[in-house]
Amino acid sequence: MKKLLRIGTRNSKLALWQANHIKDFLLSHFNDLEIVLKEIVTTGDTNSTENISELNGKNSFVKEIEDSLLINEIDVAVHSFKDMPVDIPEGLEIIATSNREDPRDVLISSNHKKISEINPLSLIGTGSARRTEQLNLIRKDLEIIPIRGNVDTRVKKVLNGDIDGVVLANAGIKRLGLDSYVSEIFPVDVIVPSPLQGFLAIEAREDSDFIKLFESFSSEESVLISNYERQFLKDLNLGCEYPAGFCMQAEKNKFTFNYFLKGSENEIKRKEIFDYSDLSKQYSKMIDKLRPII
Repeated sequence: MKKLLRIGTRNSKLALWQANHIKDFLLSHFNDLEIVLKEIVTTGDTNSTENISELNGKNSFVKEIEDSLLINEIDVAVHSFKDMPVDIPEGLEIIATSNREDPRDVLISSNHKKISEINPLSLIGTGSARRTEQLNLIRKDLEIIPIRGNVDTRVKKVLNGDIDGVVLANAGIKRLGLDSYVSEIFPVDVIVPSPLQGFLAIEAREDSDFIKLFESFSSEESVLISNYERQFLKDLNLGCEYPAGFCMQAEKNKFTFNYFLKGSENEIKRKEIFDYSDLSKQYSKMIDKLRPII
């Protein structure tokens, strides 16, 4: 008899893609599982007009799902890792993280124009203070406006002519097969991505043994990088309303930190490359430089 596993997820197209990605992984590795998806509507899904910070921040996209975990309505939850608050409820834990999809941000614009080609005073939508501040560093003559909604909803606003462009995470664009709409991909040192952008997180109850299902789910490098980027949010006590970016990358025993932080009186944007042996020390130095800015 197969063991039933209930996966909780938001009901957006992207969230369902992510949950099905986890389902496919598990079914390909375990033939004794029966997996069902449970779609859960969150506060962030039902209220698409208010600013996220006014809706209790990132918690607005996960609370109802975590509540379902706590009362045993589901067994595991799949989240976009960057949507998760730093602190999770007592009794729950992150049991796995995925390998990372492309962490970069992209521009989708009318007539496939790049950011340098867009007319002055054009309307560019983003729901992120981090993107807003960095776009202003690139083009001060554009009008950056707040925008909410799922990935496909934001893309349609450009296609329908409601706005001139939108900046989104490339991970979601690639997962939904919307690559053909991309006008420009921003290097991570031009628009520094959000910490954990491109990662998926698997959450479960602490008393469960589901962690065993994900032992081969991701590489050691992915786990290391996601742990550091999550620690970045904890060490600086950053909420989603704060304009901050951090992207850590590894290549041939070299690590790169790209980071951005804007405070009330100062801002910093920097790229640093160092050896693996210096990872912990360089990370601590970065945090020490950023704390006074907040």
